Amino acid sequence: SEAFLPRRVPEERYRMQSKPLGICLIIDCIGNDAAFLRDTFTSLGYEVQSFLYLSVDGIIQVLRRVACMPQHRDYDSFVCVLVSRGGSHSVFGIDRTHSGFPLDQIRRMFMGDACPFLLGKPKVFFIQNYVESEDPLDNSSLLEVDGPAVNNLEPKAKQPGSSTLHREADFLWSLCKADVSLLERSSSSPSLYLQCLSQKLGKERRRPLLELHIELNGSVYDWNSRASTKERYSVWLQHTLRKKLILSCE
Repeated sequence: SEAFLPRRVPEERYRMQSKPLGICLIIDCIGNDAAFLRDTFTSLGYEVQSFLYLSVDGIIQVLRRVACMPQHRDYDSFVCVLVSRGGSHSVFGIDRTHSGFPLDQIRRMFMGDACPFLLGKPKVFFIQNYVESEDPLDNSSLLEVDGPAVNNLEPKAKQPGSSTLHREADFLWSLCKADVSLLERSSSSPSLYLQCLSQKLGKERRRPLLELHIELNGSVYDWNSRASTKERYSVWLQHTLRKKLILSCE
């Protein structure tokens, strides 16, 4: 008898009901992707803030300002898309130097202790980095900045029970690297990675993001199987999501 069978526990989802769903920050230092990304995330229900051709200082200033926005208190998620030239672990913006801003510091600016308005909410990053050859001293010249100051934020910004959450919880970090020579061959072509992402989010918005990312990896793999070494993309995913995430209104 089914009376003695355990009940199926519904799979828990992140709440995605606020209007807008959250801020989608787009920083495109190449200039090929911002337009279609803006359309995609606007259609998903995000308030899109788009910036083109920023220097490293400009990237830091925008990230710092957005991380401190009190509007996050009323929104259910945050998305950041960053397109730039860079090194293996940094972005250069439009600066033509071998100093850059470390990618891990970008994530640190939105962690729970630095950005309490987003504690317990999904924070999604899609990064297309066109990697330039690096000087051996490059790592020593990376810019280091502290995360946004939090001592002036209101205590009520924290969610109930938020003290039990790890500061690095609820992140999805998708990083795609490609050789910078890809831009030199076709300076106006959009990123294959971001183009596939945009298409999948537009057509299958009701599916979990992790499932879509697996299919995105498949599309990139198919491309790489036909492309030369210098034209290939490398996608790396790391996440600390605790629930199913669907990037559209429930």
